[in-house]
Amino acid sequence: MTTVFVTGANGYIGQAVCTRFQIADHSVVGLVRGSGAAKALSARGITPLVGSLDDAHTLAEAARAADLVVDTASADHADSTRALLDALAGTGKTYIRTSGTGVYTDLAHGELNERIFTEETEHSPAEVVATRWATDRMVREAADRGIRTIVLRPSMIYGDGASEQLPLLIRQAISSGRSLYVGRGDNRWGNVYLADLAEAYLLAAEKAVAGSVYNLAAGEARMGDIARAVAQGLLGVEEAESCEPHVAYAAFGRRWVDVALSSNSRVDSGKARVELGWHPQGPDLLDDLVSGSYRRLWAHKADPHDHVVSASRD
Repeated sequence: MTTVFVTGANGYIGQAVCTRFQIADHSVVGLVRGSGAAKALSARGITPLVGSLDDAHTLAEAARAADLVVDTASADHADSTRALLDALAGTGKTYIRTSGTGVYTDLAHGELNERIFTEETEHSPAEVVATRWATDRMVREAADRGIRTIVLRPSMIYGDGASEQLPLLIRQAISSGRSLYVGRGDNRWGNVYLADLAEAYLLAAEKAVAGSVYNLAAGEARMGDIARAVAQGLLGVEEAESCEPHVAYAAFGRRWVDVALSSNSRVDSGKARVELGWHPQGPDLLDDLVSGSYRRLWAHKADPHDHVVSASRD
């Protein structure tokens, strides 16, 4: 039985990844930050390891003891990534990094950008995501150190009434009674259903070659349409409202607005479909917002996922 070490095991992505590997009969060890989260993992048949990304020794020991490392805890903690790679150097073991298509952000302030990125498109990242882009490159280059490294770049993840970007929009809409988007709202993001994303991790573990990277999106939506779906599904009103960037900064925080909510992140995921045999099956994002899991779980106008610790993965 293969042992999989998963960082961020109690987060939004990590929980789904742990479950998918368990279903495939792998033994899972999960890194969590506290005793409560450890008990929750144990109840799900996952071996908990209490620690943090700042504990290089704990990370190294866990990585060496596992057959496969799946890092879902943070896309922006380069020191922990380096510690895991150092521990795995020369072992031939697999390391899967979770990045995100936010590396393609264009700071568009709600305007449409026609550019669609493949994994090999030449790109100079915006300063706000330059460190993440550099860490992706470090992981890919570590294939030359005797590690089977893989970088996965999920687009906007949705499903089970949660996400990393979508709850920001939902909470603000519920608290203010207004669902907002920036400018024209013509900017577009790729999106991927959570269960489909978890399947991509398993397929990558089974099939990807060392040094590979995959953009993961099953569909695409205008941010203005996403905000409108939030308005319809959660507020019961027909339309969302445009706002200026400074209003969005005050409502959501500047980094989230620039990197995710007002930018474009449009990708081609043909490589994952061809090389991994990835065939996403999840529901449409807008349908899920208007009449699916988001309406069902947020209907009481409170956050159903306030117990989940998740890291920024835009």
